[in-house]
Amino acid sequence: MIQPTSVFLKTQPRLQNRSQNYQYLIKILDAFFMRVKVDASLPQESMREEFNLYLIDSTDAHWKDLLPAELVQLAKQHLVVIFNADANAICEKNLLLNGIKGVFFADQSPEDIFAGLVRVINGELFFSRKSISTTFNHMLSAMSRSQFNASNDSVNTDIDLSLLTKREKSVIHLLAQGASNRDIAERLNISDHTVKTHLYSAFKKTASRNRVELANWAQNYMAVSLSLQNTQ
Repeated sequence: MIQPTSVFLKTQPRLQNRSQNYQYLIKILDAFFMRVKVDASLPQESMREEFNLYLIDSTDAHWKDLLPAELVQLAKQHLVVIFNADANAICEKNLLLNGIKGVFFADQSPEDIFAGLVRVINGELFFSRKSISTTFNHMLSAMSRSQFNASNDSVNTDIDLSLLTKREKSVIHLLAQGASNRDIAERLNISDHTVKTHLYSAFKKTASRNRVELANWAQNYMAVSLSLQNTQ
């Protein structure tokens, strides 16, 4: 049963015409939901409670390893579903672990998307059974490792943020939002080599083995959704 719901559809206007079904999907949403807002930017945080469901267009997104920090933060407080996804550019397990409730691929019809959204609204996840099973096993394995580490007191996750320099925090902040080394260098007006130096230092200080672990650490322990001004 469809519940009264306000839907926010985050889209990319310049890409809408690529899908012949795009406008049809919006019409379906308008017909069945109380309120539908389409915009290229998410609403301000103070206004996000006005919407019960967020439908995020992932056209041309590359989220195989990392999700944008803003998306991760949004999924912690709201129902978030991804659509127009490319199977080669996303990882369903990664989406599930970050609180995303469902994913629809670019070849799925508006009718399929609507039916899936109804299931999400009524408390279900909309992922393949294989992805849900894989993610569940991953979580069980992680819990077992966590319990083992806690019993042996071999891992300390309480890392002092003051150990990180302001520039290292700036680099981590951008990395957690999916920025490449080149993007970080251009944003901070430093060289690619300097970016790598800061990353290696941050790896050591946060006990991260790679970019993905560092980004996940940042999303758990740093307010990465805040303005970059807070870390410069």
